[in-house]
Amino acid sequence: MLAVVLLAGCALAPLEPAAESSHAVTPAAHGVLQEFGDRIESGLGPQESAHWLVDTADSALSSRLALIDEAVSTLDIQYFIWEPDASGRLMFRRLIHAADRGVRVRLLIDDLTIAGKDDEYAALDSHPLIEVRAFNPWKSRSRAGRVLEFVFQGDRLNHRMHLKTVLADGRFAIVGGRNIGDRYFGRYDSFVQNDLDIMATGPIVADVVRSFREYWGAARSYPITDLASRRNRRERLADHVEDFERELLAARERFDDISLDPEDWRSYFEELSETFAPGIGSLAYDSPAIDDALPADIYAPFVDFVASAREEVILATAYFVPEPEFVELLGELVARGVRVALLTNSLASNNHTVAHTGYKRWRRRLLDAGVELYEANAEADNVRYYAMPPTEPELVGFHSKTAVVDRRWSFVGSPNIDPRSMRLNTEIGMFVDSEPLAAELAALLERDIAPRNAWRVTMSEAGDLVWTGNPRTLNRQPARGFWQRLASFLVNLLPIKKQI
Repeated sequence: MLAVVLLAGCALAPLEPAAESSHAVTPAAHGVLQEFGDRIESGLGPQESAHWLVDTADSALSSRLALIDEAVSTLDIQYFIWEPDASGRLMFRRLIHAADRGVRVRLLIDDLTIAGKDDEYAALDSHPLIEVRAFNPWKSRSRAGRVLEFVFQGDRLNHRMHLKTVLADGRFAIVGGRNIGDRYFGRYDSFVQNDLDIMATGPIVADVVRSFREYWGAARSYPITDLASRRNRRERLADHVEDFERELLAARERFDDISLDPEDWRSYFEELSETFAPGIGSLAYDSPAIDDALPADIYAPFVDFVASAREEVILATAYFVPEPEFVELLGELVARGVRVALLTNSLASNNHTVAHTGYKRWRRRLLDAGVELYEANAEADNVRYYAMPPTEPELVGFHSKTAVVDRRWSFVGSPNIDPRSMRLNTEIGMFVDSEPLAAELAALLERDIAPRNAWRVTMSEAGDLVWTGNPRTLNRQPARGFWQRLASFLVNLLPIKKQI
């Protein structure tokens, strides 16, 4: 018992927050990103930015590598999850190349997934032009210590930074739902993710720069060197680079379409300059000051965005565990003639059984309210957009967080419609007034709710739920087999379902 008390005391010891970085982000005055940014902006109207939906696995990886490889001054990158797999190693390798040629790199990662990888991040930080910080970290760096610390400081540690952004040269930004990892880039055999990001250049990028600056200098952002042990701080970057090389070569078959070395992306940006959707965007993001108040800065504008619908709103969210008032809002929209369609995961496509348990109790209320309800098919035809050959995943999951209103206004970001996103995690999202972008987004969502990609959930005259797809109709929810159904049943017995 004494050992437990002593360990708890160690875990609760205060950390010193990071000081603001010495370099500020100003738009680069030269380079490919400056050249194409200026060219694209010359074709925009006042206050307009240029936008591109980043939908497929191929475009998701290419867009990030293009920004990293073509940056000449700064790279500011912020993620909830950075997997230690081939995709994660590839991104690290490219960041090191960027730093080697003089680009200043700042990497901010939520501490939830850094556990056990302090040595790797500390080695990256040892590069003179790379800084790494962890958001809302555990003082204890051991697995056992982290569990114990959560017992004593769960209220604080339960708030995670769920943002996903890439900023290059202060000129281009990517915001969206994808983390970094093989499953987000179509190269994971177990499953891949149907996900969505938005890339932009123009005035909206300054807002993304501002959000990153706030998080980087936040009280809960700490240098990795303050967290890592002395042994980890002595790790040599060169040793990790050699490990990256070996891992990437071992996974070469799944990356035969990607160069392991930096590339010339001029032709990529030539295409972007001809395919952008102009529009006026606004950025919403939760404050990183999680000690002061619950994160709530993105939820209110999102609700207002949905409430503004006059003809149609299509919502897509990986996890749907709404507040009762939100379901009432959807019913009010239907009552005044608005088409409301909602796409979320089925049990079969869901990687979080607890989240599905929280969602399924809302199905009948949604249907009673007149909402068109769709659940992603784990064997969807659209897997071809999210799996890169030769990868043949066992299933495709749904991870997008997006909405389109009246085929004019679009939202793409990191939050789900659930308590964790709306009240616990900090999130980011981009609202855009652009008919071309909204038309493209609506087409993607209509594709994803088509019968070969999603189950339409309805109620029979007897009040039973029915799942209709192509070519099957089911009288019980689709699942990946007996064990997943059993897990869902057992979770449903827990009292936590009332709190989800």
